[in-house]
Amino acid sequence: MQGSERIFIVGGTGNIGTSVVRELLAKKVPVTLFARDTDKVNALFGNNNLIQVVPGNFDDLSPLKGSLNGHSRMFLLISDIERYVQLKTEISQYAFESGIKQIVNLSDILASYPWRTTYLGHRSRIVEEAILNMPNRGYCVSLRPTRLMSNFLVFERLQDNVTFDTIDEDKLQGWISPNDIGAVAAAILTEDIEKHADAVYELSGDAITPKQRADIFTHVLNRPITYKKISAAEKYQAYVSCGCPHLVAYTASTSMATIDAHSAYITDGIEILIGRKPETLEKYVLANKDKF
Repeated sequence: MQGSERIFIVGGTGNIGTSVVRELLAKKVPVTLFARDTDKVNALFGNNNLIQVVPGNFDDLSPLKGSLNGHSRMFLLISDIERYVQLKTEISQYAFESGIKQIVNLSDILASYPWRTTYLGHRSRIVEEAILNMPNRGYCVSLRPTRLMSNFLVFERLQDNVTFDTIDEDKLQGWISPNDIGAVAAAILTEDIEKHADAVYELSGDAITPKQRADIFTHVLNRPITYKKISAAEKYQAYVSCGCPHLVAYTASTSMATIDAHSAYITDGIEILIGRKPETLEKYVLANKDKF
């Protein structure tokens, strides 16, 4: 990466985006954040002279479009479910037209599954294909994370010292820390563009059973935590009650006949990308102990 490069960040104030920005700042890389709340940016990152903010929101992309010149790379994260495909496609087009040579696109592990297995996976696949089919484009690296450990701080919070899910207590599940996603993204954004080209990186950092999960919570939080197997309908309601849209809650709560959505493995390539082992759930819970 050349010293004069500046990276444009879309979606830089949530769990994953914050990690990406902090990793880049630690590398002394200047960034531009497209954000609707400048106060939140200041609260998250302080008064850092490496950060520029372009105020705006997804209802009007003209401020974003007008600010892309002079940037060589982009990190692209969109959480707007209804406009996900439209926004990612439009922003990517603007980026390439402005001369951006690399987009690191936060996709989803569901994009790796068979065609139209889930709505969420299908929309992620549509976006990836749309970007790859754009004329005169730069490169697009897609990150496909599995279940986020940060779900335990939002949708799957402990309830009366109980952690819950829809599977048997001895069945493995794959998890990924937002910190590892941020580290992977920052590594790609600061290495030679041609090295990663149009790569796809699936990301699963830890594989544990619900019983092991409960044991981790018990050990770290120093209080007894048990696992409870619940129905898909109960898990769906837990997600919806936190404001989660139907299609996200449905996908997170139900199993698929074609393939198990809960990726039960560790992607050993993470260590290649970031030079260290991925974060375990135990380490993540320990770092966020005060939030449980």
